[in-house]
Amino acid sequence: MTLLSSLKSKASKSDSDSDSDPPPRYSQVVDDYPNDSSSSGGFVPSATLQVEAIGYDTNQALTGRTLENISVFRLGCKDAEYVSIRLKKNSNSCALVRASDETPLISTVYRFGPGRHPRMRILDSQSKVSVEEAIKDDNVTGEQVEVKSRSLISRAQTFDMSFGKFEWRYGKRKERAAFDADNILILERTDSVSLADGGQSKSGARVAHLIRNDEYRTPGSKKYSGGNGGRLFIDLRIWSDDKHTNLERVEAFVVASSILMLKREADRFIDNHIAAVS
Repeated sequence: MTLLSSLKSKASKSDSDSDSDPPPRYSQVVDDYPNDSSSSGGFVPSATLQVEAIGYDTNQALTGRTLENISVFRLGCKDAEYVSIRLKKNSNSCALVRASDETPLISTVYRFGPGRHPRMRILDSQSKVSVEEAIKDDNVTGEQVEVKSRSLISRAQTFDMSFGKFEWRYGKRKERAAFDADNILILERTDSVSLADGGQSKSGARVAHLIRNDEYRTPGSKKYSGGNGGRLFIDLRIWSDDKHTNLERVEAFVVASSILMLKREADRFIDNHIAAVS
């Protein structure tokens, strides 16, 4: 039995009392997508996925971490597109695998100690490694990315990649209201990009956003849960004419980095609740 098959088996046992329906069809999402150019800068999703993460409520935060492997579904598909796999209950380090063949695509390693930010590695397409090797073996080839905070007090995280510089941040009140969202995480490209007409794009072009509200949040999670999943909309058009960038590689990065944001949010939620009762 493979690692992912074993994890699926365990998940099916723990979720046997769940009768949640599969995600809605893609056409439903496109038809209903709120197209507000003033709030999203002309953002039009070219890929739509559902990130299924339960996260933590107050009771879960106080009783300890659980080993949660996060599945990501493409809209209209019953089978997962990606799965983020953790090997240890007490570690957030994980690998994003393509669910169809269990190929590790990106590893995210969390390092213990103050000021030590997570590190991502986008694996070479030719790499044939296990999940454990992707997470633990520093000799595995791939593009290594240091994840950094915008500032000491900011929750925003920055990423400097070969295909651009990016920042995940939390949406402001107006941005939440535009999508009727309890919470919205926004990924923006922070460097300028050469356009087909010879011009340059403005810094801050939106690449993706993760919406959590009554319609989109992971079934079973609550409005104030920490690190719960939702609907991930991705706009890959900025790379449509870029022959040097693999769109599947960019999409995998967006998915893995959104999960990183949820894991960091979950850790803050847990730490804050433990501190409150200490």
